[in-house]
Amino acid sequence: MKKFSPLLVIFLSSFSIVICQSVPANNWKLSISSNRKYLQHENGTPFFWLADTGWLLFKKLNYEEAEKYFDDREKKGFNVIQVMIIHSAPAVNVYGDSAFVNNDASFPKTRNKDNSKSGYWNYIDRLLDLAAKKNIYLALVPVWGSNVKNGFINKKNIESYAQFLAERYKNKPNLIWINGGDIKGNENLDVWNKLGETLKKYDKNHLITFHPFGRMQSSSWFQNKEWLDFNMFQSGHKDYSQDQNGFAEDNWKYVENDLKKTPLK
Repeated sequence: MKKFSPLLVIFLSSFSIVICQSVPANNWKLSISSNRKYLQHENGTPFFWLADTGWLLFKKLNYEEAEKYFDDREKKGFNVIQVMIIHSAPAVNVYGDSAFVNNDASFPKTRNKDNSKSGYWNYIDRLLDLAAKKNIYLALVPVWGSNVKNGFINKKNIESYAQFLAERYKNKPNLIWINGGDIKGNENLDVWNKLGETLKKYDKNHLITFHPFGRMQSSSWFQNKEWLDFNMFQSGHKDYSQDQNGFAEDNWKYVENDLKKTPLK
């Protein structure tokens, strides 16, 4: 049997397992280990990514429901919830508040007519803070891939939108950025690179990865990009007709393939 060096592997499917894990006090910031094979806290403690995919959290759950959900996830040992900021356009949250002025991604709607706590961006702020109390990171997808394919997010507005996100959330402790969103990186490659580059430019505190299409790897397109801190692959999705590499159900082959690439991520 072949033996492989450990490599950071992010699985994009939901599952439950009971473990006890909490974030060390004042130790939220994540980085890449010196051997570039795993995530770690600022004090060097290894970080094991155990995520649930709550993709539509902001759209489907109100604050009380989100708290119940976080409580359940924390008890089961989850430490990351993967969430879309923009799932579809027009983007509206569970309270009916819009993300943008006139559905224009260049102008996030940060003022609300009643200055309520339920404003689109205010609500994301609140749930980030709530998740932190439960020892949970939110891995935020700025925009799901379909919104780039249809042109809602494009070369003209991606930089201003990404800068807004980076500057608003750079000081939130429990955040990880997931570029992409179930899409092939070579589709609108310039948009995905600009998103990653802009987030990295204005937010020095959080790691960034890329969520690829089914049976694909972020390393296929972004291995040499400085904005990509660690790789992600989606080994299980839909059916095996998506498999372009002949890996089938052998998840370890994605790991082996990534380990052969440089720089190691």
